[in-house]
Amino acid sequence: MLMIMKKIVLCKLFFLLGLLAFAQPAPVKNVILLITDGTSTSLLSCARWYQTYLDSTKTALNIDPYIKGLIRTHSSDAPIGDSAPTTACYMTGQPTQTGFVSTYPVKTDHDLVPVDATRAYQPLTTLMEAAHWRQGKATGIVCTCEFPHATPADCAAHTYSRGKYGMIAPQMVYNDLDVVIAGGTSYLKESEREYLRSKGYNLFMDDLSGMRNCHKGPFWALYRPSSIEYYMETDASAVPSLAESTEKALEILSHNPNGFFLMVEGSKVDWAAHDNDAKAALVEFLEFDKACKVAFDFAKKDGNTLVVVVPDHGTGSLTIGNTKSNHGYDRLSLKQIMSPIDNYQLSLWSMGEKLKAAETTEWPNLFKTYFDIDLQPSEITYLSSAKDYDKSSLSKEDRKDNLSMVKMLSQVIYGRTYFGFTTFGHTIENVFFAMYQPQHDELQGCPTNIELNQYMCRQMGLTGVLEEMTEDNFVDHRKVFEGYNYKIDSLDKYHYRFTAKYKKNTLVFDSYTNYVTVNNKQHELSSVLVYMPINKTFYVPKELFRYLLLK
Repeated sequence: MLMIMKKIVLCKLFFLLGLLAFAQPAPVKNVILLITDGTSTSLLSCARWYQTYLDSTKTALNIDPYIKGLIRTHSSDAPIGDSAPTTACYMTGQPTQTGFVSTYPVKTDHDLVPVDATRAYQPLTTLMEAAHWRQGKATGIVCTCEFPHATPADCAAHTYSRGKYGMIAPQMVYNDLDVVIAGGTSYLKESEREYLRSKGYNLFMDDLSGMRNCHKGPFWALYRPSSIEYYMETDASAVPSLAESTEKALEILSHNPNGFFLMVEGSKVDWAAHDNDAKAALVEFLEFDKACKVAFDFAKKDGNTLVVVVPDHGTGSLTIGNTKSNHGYDRLSLKQIMSPIDNYQLSLWSMGEKLKAAETTEWPNLFKTYFDIDLQPSEITYLSSAKDYDKSSLSKEDRKDNLSMVKMLSQVIYGRTYFGFTTFGHTIENVFFAMYQPQHDELQGCPTNIELNQYMCRQMGLTGVLEEMTEDNFVDHRKVFEGYNYKIDSLDKYHYRFTAKYKKNTLVFDSYTNYVTVNNKQHELSSVLVYMPINKTFYVPKELFRYLLLK
């Protein structure tokens, strides 16, 4: 009888364990995170209608079947977020502050989330870093901005100031990303190129043909000295589309048997929205939507890939409907709304550059050529007062509080249309998110940015791992080398060297690299070595001091 009872108990136990295993699906192998920077939710409606105007058979976006809800995105201390802290939260699970790239925030008296004052400026391990260093996955970044810009930087770098490209770029290099397709040839230094070549990377600088003919990684493909131009102005024979870049990245990353983590950013929706440039924003978003189709198609065919599509924040709140349509809005045809922008051949930014380089007498011809607009004398007077128009008859002092040329342009050009914006800045709105998970284990409703990170961690089998890796790999050097003789030297504006000595051993490492030298012998680490000049602290692996004890 006792044996029978034991068998019954064991059967129940195995049954319960089976249910538990069923309730917790195995982690996905691959993750594709697509971020459409600065995309207000209202822009989606505008983009759908613009797409339908261009092709009446296309009434839905590629992302539409996968839209699940809204994300509450914000900084640690402000409800309206900057790109750096908002993407940082998706990558690390910690909301942070304006300018902070995957770095712990400083405590303030108006924080929206709990902040530990003792951790200010500590680098935070990202999903991409954990995927690479802990799980052995391939990692990649695709974007149209320069590669050290805020959103891509949040994946594989750490700093308290997003503009410090000299600190960001080497971290991205030494984080050993398998694929980078982006703008920014001028930001990759020769020493960094030499390091990449020594690790077996192919480098394609403004070499589209070379990238297309490459079928094995790792590689970096960079185009243009800084960002890639708006798609409406791009030379398609010289620069890949976002969709092509995404497809190429997936081809290369798929070779890793452990899987991959890929971040794709539609970078310049945000830039166009900041300029209140409706056409540029719409074209950029529709190109991003094509890249999303590439990702969804790959995931559905692969069967083991999670796709997440989300903006980092809203910008501008583009709408169809402005003061010009206060009356008669319900009788406007789609053609009446959309046709004015048919003849807009340049982004406002590019047009602004042309106007600033020209005399006002040349402006009417420029407007007619690039926008099919008859510029009025009053508009010439208005534009010539732009604070950055150096040929103005007004003094710089008289113009200092005026808008820039590109922002004045938006009012002149889009004042003729039915498109409207609420601001030149970011917005407080919740942003859409779309997902595909092969077992349909997807978020719904209105989760927070923190919860989105937690979801991706769970899907990757990394729950709790980011915090663990942060505590292991980003420790104040004072704690790690307590009791040892060391010094920190400044090498140049952005680079620092740490030297420690113990008996006959000398340990040396440079900021933003991933190796230490002990008695002239190099040892590679599983994280980058980050220096924060603001608090004069190196953040290093907690076991790093043991290299001093090597015999």
